[in-house]
Amino acid sequence: MQPITRLFQLLDARLLLTLLVFFLFVISFLLYVNAGRGIERAHNQRLQSFLLADELRQSSDDLTRMVRTYAVTGDERFRRYFDEILAIRNGDLPRPVDYHHIYWDLVDESDNRPRPAGKSVALLELMRQAGFTEHELSQLVSAKEASDALVNLEQKAMSLVETGDDTLREEALSMLHGSAYHEAKAGIMQPIDQLYSQMRQRTDAAVAKSERQARLLLMLFLVLGVMLLWLLWRFKKREAAVLGASVGELYRRIEQLGQGNFTEPAPMTDQQVNTVSGWLSQTQHRLAQLEQNRRQAQKRLQQLAHYDPLTGLPNRFLFAEKLQQAMQHALDKKHLIALAFIDLDGFKAVNDQFGHPYGDQVLLALSRRLQYRLSESNCVARISGDEFVLLLPDLNQLQDCDAVLQDVLSALAYPVQVNSIATQLSASIGVSFYPQEPSVEPEQLIRQADQAMYLAKQSGKNRIHYFDIAADQHMRTMHQRLKAIDDGLQHNQFVLFYQPKVDFVTGQCIGVEALIRWQHPDQGLLPPSDFLPLIEQHTLGIKLGQWVLHQAFFQLSDWQAQGVELPISVNIAANHLQAADFVDQLETLAMNYPDISFTLLELEIVETSALQDFEHASQTMIACSKLGVSFSLDDFGTGYSSLSYLKRLPISTLKLDQSFVRDILTDSEDLAILQGVGLLAASFQLKTIAEGVESSAHIEKLLEIGYRYGQGYGIARPMPIERLTEWLANNQQT
Repeated sequence: MQPITRLFQLLDARLLLTLLVFFLFVISFLLYVNAGRGIERAHNQRLQSFLLADELRQSSDDLTRMVRTYAVTGDERFRRYFDEILAIRNGDLPRPVDYHHIYWDLVDESDNRPRPAGKSVALLELMRQAGFTEHELSQLVSAKEASDALVNLEQKAMSLVETGDDTLREEALSMLHGSAYHEAKAGIMQPIDQLYSQMRQRTDAAVAKSERQARLLLMLFLVLGVMLLWLLWRFKKREAAVLGASVGELYRRIEQLGQGNFTEPAPMTDQQVNTVSGWLSQTQHRLAQLEQNRRQAQKRLQQLAHYDPLTGLPNRFLFAEKLQQAMQHALDKKHLIALAFIDLDGFKAVNDQFGHPYGDQVLLALSRRLQYRLSESNCVARISGDEFVLLLPDLNQLQDCDAVLQDVLSALAYPVQVNSIATQLSASIGVSFYPQEPSVEPEQLIRQADQAMYLAKQSGKNRIHYFDIAADQHMRTMHQRLKAIDDGLQHNQFVLFYQPKVDFVTGQCIGVEALIRWQHPDQGLLPPSDFLPLIEQHTLGIKLGQWVLHQAFFQLSDWQAQGVELPISVNIAANHLQAADFVDQLETLAMNYPDISFTLLELEIVETSALQDFEHASQTMIACSKLGVSFSLDDFGTGYSSLSYLKRLPISTLKLDQSFVRDILTDSEDLAILQGVGLLAASFQLKTIAEGVESSAHIEKLLEIGYRYGQGYGIARPMPIERLTEWLANNQQT
């Protein structure tokens, strides 16, 4: 690189020298032009000087003509011209333009002037401005003084003419043509003649000086021009040595590089070594190599991105593209496709026993078997360690894939011989089909086959399991409904309705049962039977139960502020009661509502709530009772509870299911059951509440057999809090 660096340094020095000579060349040209203008100015000054001197002579001649003509003719017009010429020369009147070309004989009787008027400037002042020397000005002053003296003589002659006396006129003419007048006239012309001689010498010298300067500058200009051409030639030669090619060729090659054209350059000559052209050739050669390496790397990355490096099979990404195309083709041709998800049974044990290199050889052998068993229209891909997927397109019916899959299952179960070690595996295959209703995406189709494969493993492995679309649709519907319930809880779509429980004897309301409703934005008000069964064993049921408890305490707090003390019963699901932190939840409510007594809260449980873990449920209920919470056993008689529950659980109330209460007026067996339960409750000192009271006849019958409390549509339907407030007010009045 050092030789080319020296070339560039030398090129820079020559460039600077060339620019300096070019600058001097321009300066010399400007000076030469200015010298030419100096010559022109000297000629103009000489011309102006002669014109001003001639004007002095001409004005003197014009005055002589005017006064003589006036003396002969007596015409006042010539007297006026005389005065005007004198005033113009003295600067008292404006000077006509190009005064030296004016002829007063052309001024007619209408007094029109042959030249327009300019500024008022005295002739002597113009001479000073014209650059006359002091000696030349002294000659002009002498001529001016002689001219002024002659003017005095001429004015005397005109005064004689003005008298109108012919004798005096003759005397005036004699004065204007006498020797004295001629001598005075000569006194004017002699200084002017000397002035002409002096001006000619001065201006000739100025012109000669300017011409000499111009010739010298012209010679300098030519020398610098020749030097500049020589330097440009040397610079061009040096530029060619540095660049190694024309600028156009270099531009074309740089443009190719900028456009990404890295084709192999032409060979360099010896003269192009260590030149810009040589550098470009080397750069282009390196870029061509880099481009070739890049394409090879891109091809390798393309292979790695779409194919499994071990087996050479398509990977998940390439398989997804092929699956998308096959699904579209199936829709267009109205054919079926089958997607089989294959997982090798026991492959992890092979890896653990023989090592991963051995396991890789097993996978490679099995992948070749899969390829051998499938036709060209089918596709097999490896998507993870021991998982493969098969794509079987163009099926007319679902059963068309059975033979191929059974063949695959048999091929994978055949022993594999690697390094004299025989290994026998099996496979679990899950199969999904397309098209489906509703339509699914490629990833979802793969997940369906994956789910079916896990079911095949759970069923004993080494088998094929077909995906159940109907069951999956049911699960998706369940998931959507659960999500809708969760969203409804997040957006405050649930509300509490309240159903009064009354004393049949006094008619007073002894409490209310809180019943949840869903104010669905699209379906309207939904009863609990539409959503509670879905979340009965789901954590969402606990979440919804917590919300109901919070709303109940909020309502108790609101009533307490109004001076109303009315217990609220809340239904608690079995999984909620079995929650490990159920008591903690109630204690948190107590902290949030410290003024509310737990004696106003009754928890209603069904008989199955204690069946799963009786001991835990019993301890939870006892802990709640210590807080003041009471429990009632809801829907009594419909479950499997034993009498020991009534003895060991802190239950204070039995709620008789409406199925026993509804028909007591006509069904003697139901009536007998109620009578028996009433005696049982009395023996355990439990209060009873009858559900499903639909008429006053039911109330009379219940009172007859010893039931004092109840609830049902015959008393009041479940209602929102606003209507409950009105109902309580009306019930209190009656």
